[in-house]
Amino acid sequence: MSDDRLHLLADPAVRSALSTELDRRIEHHARIVSTQARARALADAGEGAALVVADEQTEGHGRQGRPWIAPPGTSLLASWLLRPLPADPALFALLAGVAVARALANLGIGDARLKWPNDVQLDGKKVAGALADAVTAPDGGALVLGIGVNVHQTPGQLADLAFTATSLAVEGHSVDRLALLTRLCGELDRIARPDERRAALEEWRSRASMLGREVEIRSAVGPAMRGVARALADDGALVLRTSTGDQRILAGEVSLLT
Repeated sequence: MSDDRLHLLADPAVRSALSTELDRRIEHHARIVSTQARARALADAGEGAALVVADEQTEGHGRQGRPWIAPPGTSLLASWLLRPLPADPALFALLAGVAVARALANLGIGDARLKWPNDVQLDGKKVAGALADAVTAPDGGALVLGIGVNVHQTPGQLADLAFTATSLAVEGHSVDRLALLTRLCGELDRIARPDERRAALEEWRSRASMLGREVEIRSAVGPAMRGVARALADDGALVLRTSTGDQRILAGEVSLLT
């Protein structure tokens, strides 16, 4: 496993300096149950903009409650507390994939693709994912956005997921997690700007790995649907062309059939 500088956030002086640069409170944990749970607790306590980063999670999870397994020091594990709550939190979570792709491009990895709704892929395999929880409150609420990026995992550490997941290291990229974190913060701030939304949507479409291809979509309710992923709507819905006409899909798990 490659060494990097994320552990520097354990130094209060470094963390304080970075907090000022990024205009948000930063917490660094060597080990935590879940960055998402901690950021949600900060949101419930009325905390302002914040970032929770960890070297290891004991109960981290992604969408649909799936565990996010990462040996200590191998992944970028972070959750952002964003205030106020965006008007379209689901769309913001989708566009977080663009922020990840842009951050990777800034570090020389320009071929990241996006799988609806919230996965980032390299060579057809998942390297990063996002999870969003909206917190409503009279003060405008907040969005807790969790992002996990596989950075240093070896093929052996991904053996059980070899057909579906990869890491930056497996794909031949040596990346410093702190450098990735700072770039990702900047890109998330960028997509949060209303005037950047159109460009982010267009970039998502240009990086999409399934548009124009036959897919199957499974959701928590109802039967699976098959069709051609025709387009991404401006609100983040996937437009699926089926035998009975176009269907707007707001949530679900996508599998490529062709």
